[in-house]
Amino acid sequence: MRRELIDMCAEISSKSKLFSLNPRNVWGAFDSSLRKLIYSSQWQEVKFIDESSGMLHSDMSTIPNNVGGIYVFVLKPNLIPNTHLYIGRARHTNNQNLRKRCKEYFTDTKRAKIAMMKEHWNNHLYVKYLPLADNNIIDRLEEGLINAILPPCNDKIPDKIIMMAKKSAF
Repeated sequence: MRRELIDMCAEISSKSKLFSLNPRNVWGAFDSSLRKLIYSSQWQEVKFIDESSGMLHSDMSTIPNNVGGIYVFVLKPNLIPNTHLYIGRARHTNNQNLRKRCKEYFTDTKRAKIAMMKEHWNNHLYVKYLPLADNNIIDRLEEGLINAILPPCNDKIPDKIIMMAKKSAF
């Protein structure tokens, strides 16, 4: 029993992520055009990894490849509401698009938080995405969402003061 308890404590500790929302009301500061996008019905969702094969889920190919957009990796344990783990953007350029950018996370081995996210929660990991054509809106929306939600797997927070405060607090 003692060994089982120690093993369980170690496992919980290794898979723990601290979630926090920005204590400032930055989500209330979004301009109305960005707020409409956040609450729009244009968001789509696909499963990230296929449980049986361990490869990218076939639904990932339904993400548009002719636009950029915002994507959010969410944890859906079918017990509690979605937990936002990571927020990113895909600018629409000749070399980048929403589908390509989301798929790149499957082979990303350089960022520890991304690797941990995939390893610990792969069967419950989904990608929510919002296709957008305007790169300026994409940049503003990503920055605002990251500053408001402070996702635990994002290493960089756009607002320098928030970033310093987050690093000091944890």
